[in-house]
Amino acid sequence: MNSITQLNGIIDDLQQSGKTVTVKKLRTRGPRKGETWSKSPAGMVSGRALGNVKSATDSTTKATVAGGGREQTMTPTCGIGKEMVRNLGKVQDAYRKQIAADRRQAAQDRMAEKIDAALAI
Repeated sequence: MNSITQLNGIIDDLQQSGKTVTVKKLRTRGPRKGETWSKSPAGMVSGRALGNVKSATDSTTKATVAGGGREQTMTPTCGIGKEMVRNLGKVQDAYRKQIAADRRQAAQDRMAEKIDAALAI
């Protein structure tokens, strides 16, 4: 017995008992973010070419296990930056100081160029 037959039976039973039955067709929703990616029944696996490029076993050389940011993220997170540094505050302070120094140096260079251009005239 399929679902349409079951629904028709339920509707008939309700109508015989004096209930008014209406059917509302729901709007079809589009795919959510990430739902358009192809998946195998076993879950995310190593990427494979569409069609035969080399052979039936054509695949990438990556491992087929999820981990290290290889299979479930768009970009591998296996190198520098994959773990938070222990001294984050010091790193941020050094970065801010370097940015400020770079800006000061760029301003001095622009000023020196203006002075050289003015003296050349």
